[in-house]
Amino acid sequence: MINTLLIYGHELSHCALRDLMQADSTLHLAKEAADISVAIPTLREQVFDVVILDISAPEKNGLETFCDLKQAIPHLPILIINGSEHAGRMANFTRLGCQGYLSYTTSSEQVIPAIKSIARGEPYVRPQPAAPAAPWPTPLPHDRLSLRELQVFFKLVKGQTVNSVAEELSIAPGSVSVFRSKILKKMNVHNNAALIHYALTHHLIQ
Repeated sequence: MINTLLIYGHELSHCALRDLMQADSTLHLAKEAADISVAIPTLREQVFDVVILDISAPEKNGLETFCDLKQAIPHLPILIINGSEHAGRMANFTRLGCQGYLSYTTSSEQVIPAIKSIARGEPYVRPQPAAPAAPWPTPLPHDRLSLRELQVFFKLVKGQTVNSVAEELSIAPGSVSVFRSKILKKMNVHNNAALIHYALTHHLIQ
């Protein structure tokens, strides 16, 4: 039986996903969480085979949540539900280690096969990436950031101080400062205000 944790978005989506999973006898929906602050302690206390991350709620930042999850539990397979169909955003999730990705237009019939596939260690992405001959979007500056750098980036653009970020991520303030310097260099900007402007321009934060 596949032991799963569901981090849900909209209530309607939550109910639909829960019903789908409970209807399959090979899946065990062991825990549900509405927030990353609840999910991470749960993941550290219990053993799961797959995490299903529904990013349908607009007030939640799916990429930031994914980075926090992946950093906390690096080897646990994560399935993104209700993701964007934008090729660059899909590529960014998979580049950072997302094993499964279903866009918001994907049929609900794909959910159970996706869970079972990534539980076996096989990637499952729908829709399929564009053919190699098709034009591929030029990477944006934030697409070049590592998992940890993206994690720090999202904390900074929300206005958190270096000490606040260090406390939340359980790392030294000096380490946050080093990551911040790398972020500024990779994105070719000079301060946090420019990072915030970039994040707002590219709709990375509300």
